[in-house]
This record gives sequence, C-alpha cells and structure tokens, in this order.
Amino acid sequence: MKFKKTMFKNKNLVIVFTSQLIFQLALWIGLIGNLQFLQKNVDSHLLQSILLVAGSVFSVLIGPYAGRLIDGIAKRKILLIVGILRMMSVGFMFVALATDSVWWMLAYSVGVSCSASFFEPALQAIIVEITDEKDLIVANSLNLNIVTLSRIFGATIGGLIISVASLSFLYTISFVAFLFVFIITFSLKIKDDGFIRRKKKKIEFKEVFPVISQRFDVKMILFLSVIPTIFIAGFNLFIVEISSIQNNPSIKGILYAVEGISLILSSTFISKRIKNKNRIFCLLVSTFLIVIVQFSLSLSSMFLFTIFAFGLFGFSYGVFNPIFNTLCQETIPNEYHGRFFAFKSMIDRTLIQISMVTIGLLLDVIGFEKVVITFGFISLILVLIFTFLYISKERSNYKSKESSRTLN
Repeated sequence: MKFKKTMFKNKNLVIVFTSQLIFQLALWIGLIGNLQFLQKNVDSHLLQSILLVAGSVFSVLIGPYAGRLIDGIAKRKILLIVGILRMMSVGFMFVALATDSVWWMLAYSVGVSCSASFFEPALQAIIVEITDEKDLIVANSLNLNIVTLSRIFGATIGGLIISVASLSFLYTISFVAFLFVFIITFSLKIKDDGFIRRKKKKIEFKEVFPVISQRFDVKMILFLSVIPTIFIAGFNLFIVEISSIQNNPSIKGILYAVEGISLILSSTFISKRIKNKNRIFCLLVSTFLIVIVQFSLSLSSMFLFTIFAFGLFGFSYGVFNPIFNTLCQETIPNEYHGRFFAFKSMIDRTLIQISMVTIGLLLDVIGFEKVVITFGFISLILVLIFTFLYISKERSNYKSKESSRTLN
C-alpha cells in the first residue's frame, strides 16, 4: 500500500506506533509478573481478582480529569508526565518484591492503569493530528494490530522470563522499556499547544456531552460498541469454558492465535475495501458478524465451529475498531478529542468489569451454551434497532435533500 511506504517518512507516526508497541509489551510483561507475585503472596482467588481489577477502577475515576488535561495542555507534555508515572510505578513494584507487600503491588497496578487512562486517549487524539485524513482508517488499524501483537508476544515473553529469571529481572525489563518510550517522546513534534492555552478558558469534562448528543452517528456507534465490548469482557472466560467442554487444554493457545491473526489480517481488508464505503454500514455489518459469533459458540463442542467463531470475531473487531475510531476522530472537533476518548475509555473499562462479573455469575447459574445464546439474542436485537434507526435517518436525510432540490 502507498500508505505503508509513506508511513515511515512520517517521523511522528513512527514514534507514536513505536511508543505504543513498547508500552503494550511492557504492560503485558508486567501483568504476567503481577499474576506470579499474587500467586506467591495471596491465597484467596477472590482477593487476587480484586487486586487485579483495582487499577482499572482507579483509572475510571480519574478519566474525566485525564480528558480535561489532554485537551488542556500540549499532548507531548502529557506523554512525558505519563512516562514518569510509569517508571515511578515500577519503582513501587521493586519495593513490593523486596518486602513481599501486596499493597506496594497495588500501588504499581494503580499507577500503570492510571497512566494508561491518559496514554490511550492522548494517543487517539495525536493520531488524527499527525495523519492525513485519507490514511486515518489504516493508521487506526495499524494501531490496533500493534496492540494485538503486543498482547500475544508480551504475555509470551513475560511467561518465558519468569520461567528462567527472577521477577526483579522481569520488572527491570519493564522499567527499561518505559524509559525508552519516555526518551523517544522528546522527539515527537506536534503543532499542538493545548486548547485551553489558546482559548484562555477553563474547559470542563461535561462539555463533551452536548457535542456527542448533537451527533446522531456518534451516539449510535457508541451504543453499538457495547456489543464487541461485552464479548471482549467474556473472552477469557469463554476460552476457559470451551477448553473444559472439549477437554482440550491446548485449544486455549489455538483460539488466542486464531483471533489475533484474523484481527491483524483484517487491516488489509480495511485498507483495500472499506476506505470509500459507508462507514456506519460497515460497523453494522461487523457487529452483525459478532452476533453470528455468539450463536456459533453454542456449538463449542465442535472444534471447527470454535475456530470459525474466534476467527470471525477477530476479523469483525479488526474492522469495527479502526472504523469506529476514525469516524469519531473525524466527527468530534479536535478540541474535544481528549475528553471524548477518555469518556469512551471510562465506558469500556466500567462495562468490561461489570460484564466480567455478570458473565461469570451466569456461567455458574445457566451454563455456557445458554449464556452465549442469550447474549446473541440481545446483540441481535440491538443491531436490528440500530439498523432501523440508521435507515430511518438516511431516509429523512434523502427526503430533506429532495425537498431542497424541489424548492430550488
């Protein structure tokens, strides 16, 4: 693709993608270390779960502040501050290892999660500023691919490290990675000096809500994003259940690989087929495919159906996520990007935590097959509602255009 050739000439984009890659790798390596540390120092599975999700809870709470700050000061400065917070957080983990203190590990988890609540929305806001509009879908797709590859290789690398070295060595690697990201951030050149500084006014987080409510497309796709988000929340639980149903522990790795590879391959499809298509229509189709995935999982006792389902989900989400981000980046004014993506991050984190608990409870009460069928029907109803609203809106717009032509 032409974009791939020109991308490497865009120094800012290379820095952003490199930062994302190294950050995500270090994040997943650190998560493997956290699991190992908790397994050693905490006997209660419930307490382990609470400690793992505590960081996400704090990141949701500071979401509004993160959004305001991203829109308020230069985004490069945000990334530098976040870099310092990450390295401080790894310092907390070294104290935890020296004292076997779960509380210091909690401080690490909170620090890294809070840094992510700044880093991710800031990155989304930066991508739209440093990328040509015609290349925005491909840029968002590449960003998603980087996150996916980091998840796969980061967890693998973390597992290999703890099998041959100490946890101290593992977190040293994380610290060096965060330090590298901090250093290369100084090379980032963005024509952004902060909207608060230019407008000389105080910006409130709540100002983003009227902006969203005035845009039908954004409201619609925000609600539509609930479907893939809920599936992602149950992703690990579903894989564990499928492994148990098929009595095949190796299926876990196969499903993760199939989903990841399919998601990465979908970027080629997006760049060649979807760039000039109706984006709302593409989002509706991709969510409908996720509905098919949920119904397909009711046949999870069959190996091929399971492979098909996770491959289809990877492809569908690989289409949905870049188009969603691109549409929001283009529709929402630049001065609200930080707050909008912080708000979206808050929704995702909250929904994922609630959905994980709900899905876990339902798996115990009604079983795997009924859970996926129930979510399939709920998702199907949502897709049909959104499709009806979309068609009604398009008809209304068409009639308005015809009326204006008639008057002219």
